Amino acid sequence: MDEHSIQKYGEIQYLKGRLDELHKAFPTVYNLERSRRLDSRIQKYYDKLKSVDEIAYHLYLVEINTRRKSKERSKKDMKSLLEEVLVTIEDGELKTRILQQIEKY
Repeated sequence: MDEHSIQKYGEIQYLKGRLDELHKAFPTVYNLERSRRLDSRIQKYYDKLKSVDEIAYHLYLVEINTRRKSKERSKKDMKSLLEEVLVTIEDGELKTRILQQIEKY
């Protein structure tokens, strides 16, 4: 592996790390003005990743979609499990807490 390849892979890892950080921060943004700024920052890193290596860019998009679908499936499974357990619970306070948690899903 030559020095250019090492530098390229390092840059890809850096860009993917920054994108992950920005995606984690994005759900906490409530201010529309800040949201637009954050969107432009995310887009800047996507553009840079695509310019460095287009294959890495497409693989990252697949990774993001897979991660999102996995989270949705986990939430669905958790909701189903909570609903199944709910009928066996007799404690009123615990039932209330479980119902509140189900509503969040």
